[in-house]
Amino acid sequence: MTKYVAPFSFTEYLTAKKIPHDKLSVLDTVNNGQIRAAANEYLCYGGLPESIILTDKRNYLTSIYQNVFLADIIVRNKIRNEKAISLLLRKIADTVIHQVSYATLYKNIKNMISTVSRNSIIDYIDYAKDAYLLFSTKNYFAKFSERESSPKYYFTDNGILNLFYLDKLPALLENLVAIKLHNKYQENLFYLKSQKTGIDIDFYVPASKTAIQVAWEVNDTSKEREVGNLIKLADNFDEVENLIIVTHGEEAEIQQEDKIIQLMPLYKFLLMR
Repeated sequence: MTKYVAPFSFTEYLTAKKIPHDKLSVLDTVNNGQIRAAANEYLCYGGLPESIILTDKRNYLTSIYQNVFLADIIVRNKIRNEKAISLLLRKIADTVIHQVSYATLYKNIKNMISTVSRNSIIDYIDYAKDAYLLFSTKNYFAKFSERESSPKYYFTDNGILNLFYLDKLPALLENLVAIKLHNKYQENLFYLKSQKTGIDIDFYVPASKTAIQVAWEVNDTSKEREVGNLIKLADNFDEVENLIIVTHGEEAEIQQEDKIIQLMPLYKFLLMR
């Protein structure tokens, strides 16, 4: 029987780094600064245990990805087209924060590797999910038969995802929020997207009636988009009661009409039970 052991959660990460994170410690200015710094490191390098103590974190993560994740997927499933699955995972990394269909991924890979089939793309994604490299969320508003067609994919560790990036902190932020929520809610985590209403919400948790947007910062442009979507959702969807925007570092409360939206910095979100 296979048992999945996840990378460190943020609280486990802080414990490993011997940084106190109880309620009183969070209020202490010096300790709070250490927690925020740890959150930034966790954002970029993830929670694989050795990444905490090693200086050359990127080299370690590259080795884990190539020699553990990728090699395991290829060997276990007897994949012959190694280039295709490597390219597919890179394309999926580029789509984090966006919904993407099998057809789109197949078309992108087919343009570069003519020998790949659509069924192979579907199989490769399943293999990556079985190896706990990827997970996905589905559109809660979609018909049940359509939910599988355009999921959002996320990586189970930010350090591995960051190997594909040069400077994509907003995507890393959303991926980390996805990890936190997925570890708690598993298949009961969704996104919301409706062409009819224009509603576009990053995460929806039916169990807690919570809708969550992710924004690196809330400026005039992003405020209109993120706040507007949450207000529109609350006005048209009675099932939602809690509205949150997770940011990199901002904390505030926005009141619009009779709705309250919590702006929550990443470190506080990661410390939530």
